[in-house]
Amino acid sequence: MRTLIPPSASAAAQPLGKRIRWISFGLTQRALLLLAGGLLLSIPAFYHPRAIGFMLLWDTLVLALAALDLILLPRAAAFTVRRTFLDSPQLGEPTRVELGVMHTGSGVLHVVAIDDLHAGLILQPAMQQIEAFPQDENLSITTLRPGQRGDFALGKVYLRYRSALGLIERWAAALPVVQRIEGPQPQPVRVFPAHEDSRGTTQFYLLRARQIEMQRRKLQMRGIGRDFDSLRDYQPGDELRNVSWTATARRGKLVTRQFTVERSQQVWVVLDAGRLSRTAFELRRSVNEVVAETDAERERAHAMTVTQLDQATTAATMLAQVVSISGDKFGMMTYGRSVQQLLMPGAGPMHVRLLLDLLSQTRSEAAEADHLNAIARLKNVQRRRGLIVWITELADAAGTPELVIAATELARRHRVVLVLLHHPELDALAASAPTTSSQMYHAAAAEEMLERRRERIAKLERSGVLIVETTAEEIGIRAVSQYLEVKAKGMV
Repeated sequence: MRTLIPPSASAAAQPLGKRIRWISFGLTQRALLLLAGGLLLSIPAFYHPRAIGFMLLWDTLVLALAALDLILLPRAAAFTVRRTFLDSPQLGEPTRVELGVMHTGSGVLHVVAIDDLHAGLILQPAMQQIEAFPQDENLSITTLRPGQRGDFALGKVYLRYRSALGLIERWAAALPVVQRIEGPQPQPVRVFPAHEDSRGTTQFYLLRARQIEMQRRKLQMRGIGRDFDSLRDYQPGDELRNVSWTATARRGKLVTRQFTVERSQQVWVVLDAGRLSRTAFELRRSVNEVVAETDAERERAHAMTVTQLDQATTAATMLAQVVSISGDKFGMMTYGRSVQQLLMPGAGPMHVRLLLDLLSQTRSEAAEADHLNAIARLKNVQRRRGLIVWITELADAAGTPELVIAATELARRHRVVLVLLHHPELDALAASAPTTSSQMYHAAAAEEMLERRRERIAKLERSGVLIVETTAEEIGIRAVSQYLEVKAKGMV
């Protein structure tokens, strides 16, 4: 989405430092080596003292050239720096950042630029080598992968530049700003949940959603909707409010109106942002181009650590796109001890944008989530029967978990799909063959936890709740698949 790309920002550079601007330069390694080379000329002075003049003459020549280099180097004010995002920042997805450097001096300069991006965008700033031609914007593109959702204010761009002579290096810094009504502001960046699947998975489900919608339109389903379809003779059990009295008067017998079922359903995505949503997972991401010297570095490039809430927000955006294409309306609620975000059902690109903005601001809480409070709020705002896709975790407790009570209550009015995260390591621990007493206790505890989990899931299924157990990598895919299955079968 083009509208999700942050605005471009630019600024003029200033000498690095506030109190020592007049010494915002220094000798380069080349100049120091040349000065050190002058020591070789001092060797003859051990035999002929007057030969020391050769060393002094050499050092004077090097320092004179360095002074000339300093005079010819443009000052920091001659530089303009522009930072532009070429892609929408998404959690874990490649995002290109273009850095433009222009100077009004003369000659080609070698510039080393370090962009002080937030740690949520990149762990370690990269040094960018730029050959800066005069009176022209010189570009450098860096690809980063954001590791956190939310809003970030970006820092300065630090410059170190030298001429072809390379004896003196000047230092400068620029803080790219965006022009606002209230004045210049540091460049803001909002990292959204991943909403564009490069592997094409989302596109496949969008195509499937269109096929289901076309099939539903051809069916002309009759039921208890309020869109008039046709007339038929009255049958015992028909509601009197559906009797067409004008047609009854004409025909001399009771005639009942038939209505078509409303095809536009309301789908809610409910995200649990309580304590368990902070559980971290290491996922393997698709990185096609990785430059690394060792296998360990290449492995780190493919690995990405995310939380359960991060995966849930990605699943919510994926589901919202499919729901919107399917002709349904989607709403969203995130909650912890209280409701954090609430988006009433709607459709269209602007509604998807609102969803992304709200999800980018959702944060995990340290306390246990209040499921009953969240469901009470949801039942109050959604009185019409709809589909509730609830992404949460089933906590292990001695008694009946609050989640089971809340889901059972919600299923009396709505079709509830409970998406639960499955932990394969718990299954492996329960199935392991213990060799020590400690391992035996761990295996027994794991088996007991799994047994309680199976009993609670069976209880939920008897209450009419649809259960989807999935791994962290497949939350989005399994949630969308279940939604399409419910829609295809007309289960709402």
